Amino acid sequence: MRLLVLIFTTLIALHASAQQLIDGVAAIVGEKAILYSEVDQVTQLFAMQAKLPSYSSPEVLQQLRARALEELLNQQVLLEYARQETILVEDRSVQMQLDQSLQNIEMQYGSLRKAAEAFGVDHYKIKSYYEDQIRTNLLVEQVKMELFSDIKVSRREVEDFYDTWQDSFPDKNAQIDFSILSMSVELGTDKMERLKSQLLLIKNDIESGNISFEDAAKQYSKDPGSAANGGSLGLVGRGVFVKPFEDAAFSLEVGQMSGIVETQFGLHLLRLDDKQGDQVNISHILLMPVADDSDRQLTSDKLSSIRDDILSGKTTIGEQVEIYVTDEYMKSRKGKMGLTDISLLPEDIHGLLLNIPIDSLSMPVHSSEQFHLIVVHRRVAGGKVNLTDHWSDVESMSLEFKKRDRYQSWIDDQRDRIYIQIK
Repeated sequence: MRLLVLIFTTLIALHASAQQLIDGVAAIVGEKAILYSEVDQVTQLFAMQAKLPSYSSPEVLQQLRARALEELLNQQVLLEYARQETILVEDRSVQMQLDQSLQNIEMQYGSLRKAAEAFGVDHYKIKSYYEDQIRTNLLVEQVKMELFSDIKVSRREVEDFYDTWQDSFPDKNAQIDFSILSMSVELGTDKMERLKSQLLLIKNDIESGNISFEDAAKQYSKDPGSAANGGSLGLVGRGVFVKPFEDAAFSLEVGQMSGIVETQFGLHLLRLDDKQGDQVNISHILLMPVADDSDRQLTSDKLSSIRDDILSGKTTIGEQVEIYVTDEYMKSRKGKMGLTDISLLPEDIHGLLLNIPIDSLSMPVHSSEQFHLIVVHRRVAGGKVNLTDHWSDVESMSLEFKKRDRYQSWIDDQRDRIYIQIK
């Protein structure tokens, strides 16, 4: 999970700087060019992972750059093999990975909007920043699975691996295995109706010529990423926006305004400014309802009622996740988060997670604009890695170590077969 968050934050942080790089070809693998900008991005990723300061010596940065290029070369070798062997990943797998990543980001930052604001990007475009990377990573893993799935490790190999490398293992953070039902604060019908009326008045003013769409967006829109630009979201393709927004955007004619579009972010008024092939240039005005104490109380009361039903045996937390949670990944897991590093979770539920008795259902707890019911299944203390508490972790590391040896031999063989030119 930490890797997913790191990939996300790194890609976001590097997006702006990558735009400014003077690009060129660093290497060619088969028919694919590796750009200097790609090498620079991976170099910065390695530097962030190693927590190196920006003023690191040129020698250190050059070593990282060489490592980054090597990593990209190997990745392209794998992708070239996948192309030749027609190895594909399912769109559903990409979407599930994307949903999981967004769920992790949302839990860490409280909401996608807050995450986007932290990194200075438009929250509607978050997934477009790293969806391609997720697809590439999954394809690489698919190739590795087909090539190395037969590799196993014995108990003796795991123990030997631990004996050899135990002093090199980093200390483990505390982990918690838990299930969670999360429910966003439900707003009263009257609030939504008033907001709809307000947005209709804005639309009427625009249609009457009393105000331009751009000025209305600047004055009324609550989307910080686009309001200052007159509501413009730029030219984008499918898969960037949430589904109700996307469906509305791609159904409009150029110059046409939509009716009210409701999404998880609020109420929108859309205008199609341009259409180029499979891409649209959309502007929008966003109004967001503001929850108050009465809304939060109603949501808490609803979860309390669900809790009573769970405790009485009428239902399960997994069944309620399927009813109330829209995230497909969480639905497929029925709310089971698995063993999770506690440092990745919102601070305001740390205390609760640490104090809930094992296999007991919590009272509703508030976090950001959501309420949660939580069952803690298991806790693993942090500290030095040992075989009793962390057998599965050590086994995984041992297996990866063994696979890495096989992988490197295979890569070396493939690189002798594939055209590679380093500029």
